[in-house]
Amino acid sequence: MFEWIKKNKVLFIIICIMVFIVLIGVPFGINLLFKIQANINIFEAEWTAGDALGYYGAVLSFIGTVVLGALALYQNHIIKQEADRRALLIEKKEHIENMPKFHMQFRGCFGFGSKIEFSISNISENIAYDIRIYDVRIRQKDTTLWESERVYTKASLASKNEYKVHTDSPEIKDVDEFSLIACMSCKDKYEQGHDYFLKMNCVKPNKYSCEAVKELF
Repeated sequence: MFEWIKKNKVLFIIICIMVFIVLIGVPFGINLLFKIQANINIFEAEWTAGDALGYYGAVLSFIGTVVLGALALYQNHIIKQEADRRALLIEKKEHIENMPKFHMQFRGCFGFGSKIEFSISNISENIAYDIRIYDVRIRQKDTTLWESERVYTKASLASKNEYKVHTDSPEIKDVDEFSLIACMSCKDKYEQGHDYFLKMNCVKPNKYSCEAVKELF
């Protein structure tokens, strides 16, 4: 509640002024009207002690009701914030648990770098949709030796299944090692998109090592 007051100082001051007018101004105005009709001192009270005590009790009751109502609203606000936070954490955890995960594996080639084949395995328990493997290229340090114009697609890839990619890469000459890299995208069962970076290293004569498929955030 104090945080709300700090953030809404002007509104709080206006509310205080309105409460003061309702609690003090209205009774004084009523008393003033009686004094004008009587044509006597306007600051002379028309109320009896019983009237004053009754009014004071009503004011205390009103203040108590307002405070209890404000506390109830504040507690409900805090409870709602906590419930929303928990729901968001649960949803985020569920998305992470249901996120597709992949593994890349070398499957063969003809000569050093020629017609490289590799597979993408779905190692999670969740199906992946709209798989696209693109920007496939062979690089030697910062130099691109070959780049494929094809985009390899698959409608879906179930858990524990694999997708084999057959490239038309040429034989690589005059180098002793290179890296085959690519980009991949897919959608999970929530229709949320994911992007990945694929990389596979090769050393002559044909020693291939696949790095983990890294998701790009």
